[in-house]
Amino acid sequence: MRVHSRRFYFMQWMRRTLFEAMPPLWKHVLWLWAIVLFGSLAIGAVVHGAVFVLGIDRVQRATSVQNAWTSSFQSIVFAPFVETLLLCVWVDLLARFGSKRLFVAATAAVIAGLLHAIISPTWFFSTAWGFFVFASAYVAWRPASFPMAFTAALAPHALSNATGWALLFILD
Repeated sequence: MRVHSRRFYFMQWMRRTLFEAMPPLWKHVLWLWAIVLFGSLAIGAVVHGAVFVLGIDRVQRATSVQNAWTSSFQSIVFAPFVETLLLCVWVDLLARFGSKRLFVAATAAVIAGLLHAIISPTWFFSTAWGFFVFASAYVAWRPASFPMAFTAALAPHALSNATGWALLFILD
């Protein structure tokens, strides 16, 4: 007799949500957004808590104070579009070589995390989590079509960045 814990069911649900297309696309995008948002908030809290406890000087936010609306447009529309295009190229390139979907998502996450860490080292962790989810979504929806896969990766990215900007506007 096998006993299944809530943790087992949660992990099965996470694996299915990340790596399988779950129509309709709009509902799947909302689940992915929630996964990115709550994961990034938890990771960010741990990282910033560790930075505080260790007494490390925090790097200031890398936002443009000259024109917040332009910066928000860049973060919500332009950056997710360009970054998702680059993500698609990377994922499709690895897929040609028969790479496993977990490896594809993990490498996309590490690369994106490292590139974002150039702006602020603490950005690595939550960015890596987000791009792991975006790459997983792209891999899941790619067999259906490129536009659906692109949307599955782009929409939670844009929604996540929009949420971040909304919090900045509210908290500042």
